[in-house]
Amino acid sequence: MRQHTEAPKVSAIKSLLFRRRDMDGLDVFFPARMRGLKSLLFQFVPTRYRAQRYNRQLRREIEENPNGALLVWPRENSSQLYYVFHGMAGGLGIQPLTVLRETGLIHNSLVLLKDYYRFFYQAGLNPEITDVDAIIARLRRCQEELPQARQTFCCGPSSGGYAAILFGHYLQVDVVYAFAPVTLINLETLKRFGGCKDMSRITEERRDLSLLLAKHNGRTRYKMFYCDGHFRDRKYAERLRHLPGVELCPQPGTTHNVIQAIHESGRLREIFSNGALEGALK
Repeated sequence: MRQHTEAPKVSAIKSLLFRRRDMDGLDVFFPARMRGLKSLLFQFVPTRYRAQRYNRQLRREIEENPNGALLVWPRENSSQLYYVFHGMAGGLGIQPLTVLRETGLIHNSLVLLKDYYRFFYQAGLNPEITDVDAIIARLRRCQEELPQARQTFCCGPSSGGYAAILFGHYLQVDVVYAFAPVTLINLETLKRFGGCKDMSRITEERRDLSLLLAKHNGRTRYKMFYCDGHFRDRKYAERLRHLPGVELCPQPGTTHNVIQAIHESGRLREIFSNGALEGALK
C-alpha cells in the first residue's frame, strides 16, 4: 500500500519542478531525467544558478584537460568517418557508448566532440581551438589524417544536432543525422544559461540555420529526427523543410530526447545503416 500512496506525491513534485511553461527550451541546457534524491533536491535551485555552477565545473575540466573536448578514434579498416557532437545537456541523449554500440558506429573511425563552453560550439573547444572556424580547420585535418575514410557523416542530439548541421555544411559531409536539432538559437536564453556571454561571436547565418542552408553545399543530405508531438522540436525542423538536401523524419512521441525514443523502438542501427547506404549510392 505504501508504494501506491507515494507515487502520486512523487508525480506531483515532478509536475511542480518541470512545468512545461518553465522548461520549454531549457531541456536543451539541462538533462530532463532526475537521478536520485540529491539530483531531485537540486532542481529547487533556480535554473540560472544551476547553469552557472555547471558552467564553472566544465570550465575547470577543460582547463585541466584541454584535449578532452575532441577525441579521435581511428579505424584503419573503416572507410567511414563520423563526427559525433555531444549536446549541452550532456551525452548523446543516452549513454554515448550505448549509442555507439547500438548504431554500429563504434566499428568506424570517430571524432567525438564536447561543447565544454556550452555555447553551441561558437566559443570553440578549448584554449587552443577558440571559434567555429578553428573547429572546422581541426576537423578537416582529422579527415586528412584518415585517408581511408571515403565517406563522412555528422550526428548529434539537440545543440549537438545544431552542430552536426553547422559543421556538416562546412565540411561537406555525405549525411548529417540531427536528432531534435535546434535550428534557431535564442540569444536571450543562451545568455542566461550558456557558458559564454559574447553573443557577437554568433553570426546571423550561424544563429539561424535556415539562412546557412539556403545555399546548398552541393553534397550534404540532412536527416532530421524529432518527435512529432514535441511542438518546439517539430517547429525547429519544419523551418528547414523546403531547403535543399533536407529530409524530415518525424517519430512518434512527445519527448525532446528522440534518440532515446528511437533506441527503445530498436531502430537506431537501422537508421544509421540506411543513411550510410544512401550516402554510398549518391
